[in-house]
Parts: sequence; structure tokens; C-alpha cells
Amino acid sequence: MNPNAPRGAPNEVRALHLAINVMAHCHSSATVEIGHTRVIAIVRPPKQLTQEYRGTRGRVSCQVHAAPRGLEAATSGLLSSPNESGPACKDLALALEGVAEQAVMLESVPQLLIEVVMEIARDEGGVWDAATTAMSVALAVGGFEMRSLFTACSAGLLEDGSLMTDLDAAEEQRALALTKVCVALGTGDIYLMQHRGCCEVSTLAQLSQSAIDGAFARKAAIVQQVKEMCGYTTH
Repeated sequence: MNPNAPRGAPNEVRALHLAINVMAHCHSSATVEIGHTRVIAIVRPPKQLTQEYRGTRGRVSCQVHAAPRGLEAATSGLLSSPNESGPACKDLALALEGVAEQAVMLESVPQLLIEVVMEIARDEGGVWDAATTAMSVALAVGGFEMRSLFTACSAGLLEDGSLMTDLDAAEEQRALALTKVCVALGTGDIYLMQHRGCCEVSTLAQLSQSAIDGAFARKAAIVQQVKEMCGYTTH
């Protein structure tokens, strides 16, 4: 599958390419490329939580690092503000933690801390889509029990009034309104939704549905590639 293959229509998603466990000295890892965007998720070996923590569920922590060519991800990504790469990376990390804590069955790993490090190697749009997918696959191939794999997609309202799915960086900048949705591929649950810009309520509903449809359009490619590489049974 060519990750740089162009879309055939505005409502189609770009090709997604996965690579699993290409990083050494970690519990598991996954690399996702969407167009020229590249994100790596690295899962460290689980750690025992401190004795002061008496919860019955494990916990997830996430760090986000942006390489020099990926710094745009920290200024145009989820929940971010321009030219504040530090706070923006922290916001993205918190959002990913919230998603992972919904997807991973943390009651199966009580007293354990799952640490995930996200490396944004390059951002040409769709960094949130790539980050969620990479985290999902890295956790799954790492053997953690999950309710479902998850991924994300965006949809935007352009200046000419048209809607587009899976925007690249230039399209995100031009969009009058942009909606990003993270969904569970097995259950259809929405783990997170973010919107910026002004539009009518009916348009917001269309954007949300387009983003959800775009996420599910990636399901077959994700499932197929994971099965081919490690035989993991997805749901």
C-alpha cells in the first residue's frame, strides 16, 4: 500500500501504512504513515505503581515529542494554539491518555503503569489520525487487553462551502471549520471529538458524520496490516 497515493474524491481518506515493532529496547511499537505524516508510538515495559496508589485499575501515561520537521504538529494539532509547542504537546498527550484509558481494559492490569511515548517525525496533516492509530496498534501488539482498536479522522468545511475528509496540512489551514473524531472500530463508541471554527449546526453534524465515516474507512486497511504482520485478532 502506497501511503502517498492521492485521494480519488474529497470524501475519501488517504492511504495508511503500518509498521510494527521496528523500535528496539521497548515493550512494543508501531509506526503509522498517512501521506507524508509519520508518527511513532513506543510502549515502554509496564511499571509497578507506587504503594500509595490503591486503585483496582492500571493507569496510562503519555508523552509527545515533536521532531524539528514535525513541530507543525504541535501548533496545528488537536487542542493546540500557534507557536506554543510545549503546551500543545502536553495537550495532545493528555488527549491520548484519555482515549487509551477508555480503550484499554485497565482492570486487567491493576497496579501497573503503561507508559507510551509518541514521536511526531513529520506532520503534513492528519497527525492526530496517525497518533491515535499508532498508539492503538502499539498497545494491541504489546498484548494489552483492549475493548477495541481505535483510530481517528478529520473533516473540514472549505471556503467554497464544500466538505472534505482527511485534510492535509494546507487544507487544515484553509478550513473555515474543522472536526476531528476518534472512534472505537469494534464498538463505534466515540472516544473524543474536537471542533474549531464557526459553522451552522447542520454543517457540524455533517462534519462529524464525515469524520466518523472516514475513520471507519480506514478499518479494513488497519485490520489487514496488523493481521499480516503479527496475526493479532482485531475486533
